[in-house]
Amino acid sequence: MQDLRAERTTVTPEVLFAPTERRLVMQGECYPENPLPFFNPILAALRQYFEVQKPSSFAAEMRLQYVNSASTMGLRSLFALLDEAGEQGADVRVLWAYDAEDDAIEELGIDLVEDFHNLQLERQPYES
Repeated sequence: MQDLRAERTTVTPEVLFAPTERRLVMQGECYPENPLPFFNPILAALRQYFEVQKPSSFAAEMRLQYVNSASTMGLRSLFALLDEAGEQGADVRVLWAYDAEDDAIEELGIDLVEDFHNLQLERQPYES
């Protein structure tokens, strides 16, 4: 399976899904008017990857500065998919990096992961 890359735009984050490294990285701002065209290819690639590869571990590194409410639903779908992989036995870690002065983004990471019991959240504040 090949890497999936999406360049950062003014309204979407940079995305790198590296199957051989068992990781997904998203960084930037996420507020497309319609998030489905952005999230669907990522979700499809991950779904196929988890069905075929069944990795023992996986890491999702999220460094998002802004997320609109529509994109929050896309992230919830992403974390649901990761939670399913965890349910199947994978050790799934979500690294949620956030500006130390941005309480809203910190809380968003906590809120998105709290309903999923097969994900391990690691919060990482950084100075902007």
